[in-house]
Amino acid sequence: MHKQYLVPDLAPILDLDAGTRGRVRSSLADLLRSQLADPATSWAIGTFGAIAEFHRDSTEPTALSERRAVTARGGIHLQATNEVRAIAWERPSSGDGWTQGISLCLTTADSAMNGRTAITELGPDGEALHKDHRAEVLFDLGIAAPHCDVCVRTADPALLRVLRAATGRSVLTTGLLGELAATSPTRVFLSRLGRVEVRTAIPKPDGKTPDGPHTHVLPELLKLKRTHSANVPLPNGYVPCAELFPASAIHDAHGRRKAFEAGKHEAFQALLAVYGDPACVAAKRETAQAVRAAQPPLDVPWYTRAQRHARRVALRQLAHTDAASAALDAWRATFDRDT
Repeated sequence: MHKQYLVPDLAPILDLDAGTRGRVRSSLADLLRSQLADPATSWAIGTFGAIAEFHRDSTEPTALSERRAVTARGGIHLQATNEVRAIAWERPSSGDGWTQGISLCLTTADSAMNGRTAITELGPDGEALHKDHRAEVLFDLGIAAPHCDVCVRTADPALLRVLRAATGRSVLTTGLLGELAATSPTRVFLSRLGRVEVRTAIPKPDGKTPDGPHTHVLPELLKLKRTHSANVPLPNGYVPCAELFPASAIHDAHGRRKAFEAGKHEAFQALLAVYGDPACVAAKRETAQAVRAAQPPLDVPWYTRAQRHARRVALRQLAHTDAASAALDAWRATFDRDT
């Protein structure tokens, strides 16, 4: 007889008491502090179709504090809020890999930014991460993302004239993206949880994305008006206002595949246990138990899309953590066919 899965407990989760909420906030503060100190962790602020990513090398001079990390190429500053909800996630990627991250979320209402639909001059950027840049002029590009203001900052007279001439129109309707790519002003992405600044050159359309801090603005994706990828399982009513990507067990700091590192895998699994979606964590656990018990593949019809993705990730990870087995081959052939 095949092992039968139990119907999940659908009882509502009780609200945390004040003491527990305090401990969770404290642990989150410790998490952010430790991840800022780790050069292998990457960070991002943005929306679906426009994102600023901050990366740094282990040997790169960095001004580091409890809430920020700043290099010559860019930086991140996090703003404290008691309302943030951290959600750890994994999802299958191309081939037989997976990606992982932790989304720092606010409710739709709490996350609201300015939503400007046109290029707007905002004046000197008094919050610039380096004091030498605070006299430079900040412009919102009019992306109209509800939870993220996409801006550029410059002191270049020629670019200032171009931006001021385009005021009142969205960057997506002016052809200004090409001008920005040619001049590479500092890009500044803002949310209720902080800012990411990027000061590297913008590559040409057929060029290579730099390994360090960089930005992407993709008009075709922006037209979809999504706050985040549908493949990232976030609760309804929450949007990601910042994201962190702890060190991967299978990718190096530049996203290239590497030999599996068990320590890094175990470190993220510990974070997933605390901050992950309980249903997805349970799906991974059930899958691993079934494979290790050499049970034949058995579908769980009530699994959501996120839980099915979690099952696929579990199977891919078992290929690294466990010995090869006929059971694992059968499960992967059934539930992870595009490997």
